[in-house]
Amino acid sequence: MSKNVFKKRCFKLFKVMIALFTLSLSIVLLIIYIKKRYYLARINFKLMNINYYMDRCKKGILINGILKPYSKPKITALITSHNSENFISTAIRSVQNQDFNDIEILIVDDCSSDKTVEIIKTLKIKDKRIKLIQNKVNKGILYSKSLGVLKSNGKYIMFLDSDDLFVNKNIFLMCFNQAINYKIDVVEFSGFESHFNPFEINYTMPKIPIYLRYKKNEETIRQPELSNYVYRRLDDNMFKLIDGFLWGKTIRSKVLKDSLKQIGRKIYNIKLNYGDDRLINFVLFKVAKSFKFIREFGIVYNQNNVSITHINLTQSNCQDELTNIFFMYNFTKNTNETELAAFEIFKRFNKIIYPGLNDQNNKRKLLNMIDLMMQDKYISIIAKRRLSNLTNYIHI
Repeated sequence: MSKNVFKKRCFKLFKVMIALFTLSLSIVLLIIYIKKRYYLARINFKLMNINYYMDRCKKGILINGILKPYSKPKITALITSHNSENFISTAIRSVQNQDFNDIEILIVDDCSSDKTVEIIKTLKIKDKRIKLIQNKVNKGILYSKSLGVLKSNGKYIMFLDSDDLFVNKNIFLMCFNQAINYKIDVVEFSGFESHFNPFEINYTMPKIPIYLRYKKNEETIRQPELSNYVYRRLDDNMFKLIDGFLWGKTIRSKVLKDSLKQIGRKIYNIKLNYGDDRLINFVLFKVAKSFKFIREFGIVYNQNNVSITHINLTQSNCQDELTNIFFMYNFTKNTNETELAAFEIFKRFNKIIYPGLNDQNNKRKLLNMIDLMMQDKYISIIAKRRLSNLTNYIHI
């Protein structure tokens, strides 16, 4: 075979290979494009259903009519309220319009001064599943949630803040079936987070569901792995594996009540501006025997500008905040989660803790806590360096 013939054949083979490579690349890119379009179409379809469901709830449309109470409900929908007249009815409607009717709607109101209680009582006339508990004095969100748990009658509990709402009419049924069929104590589902006006969702916001930021597949975890699964430390960074919120979860009532027993009345009587869910979750995932995440959209979490986490932070009771952090430190002691107590100090220091350090008892309590953490082998060098800087700042 001559060199020219050999070169021509090699050149033809090279062109064939280039053509095959181009075709393969085109197919891969097409598959990626189709998958992306399918995913966006799926999200948009969900958003269309969510918009429709939310619209009915906002307009006060009651799908299921007048309903009678259940003596032993399967699920308690626990709502805490405080001056929530603008959105409490929408939150309640989102529970009433579930296809799953065997529920109790328990609302704990923390001394609202607006028309919140009046609205609840009006809805209560038509739906006997609604029960209202009114705190005699303002006790805070942690106490209200704890009281609701202790007074609940459902086999499972689903939390809902008064400015949030369920957006999937089947989410109660799906979570209950998962919990019963697979003997799960905590079933977690996905949701959307809104940073705009209450309940306004369109096709451009949000694109990414909350939990799918760090959860890819459905999974089930049981003890003993579950005990240290809420957070894990890797290279001095904390990675969230299970969300710290109580909303977005269906939790066995007995497990929650046992968790509150471990926390104790002295702790859940304290007032916290935020972090109440994380406190309960710390204990919950030590008490619970099983957890399952399901890839279902069920809730819209609204970050509104009048939330307690955005206002009056400097008026917080510093002593209660320090009591909470010290409890978290003792409860997670000798585990990889111990450092989270240090992170709570960093997170709350400027707006919440520092204004209360004029009280020498608070200052002494914080410094003693930092001394303990500085000697703890489970707290990283980076965190200890930050604690040391904090100590110097306090002494200035």
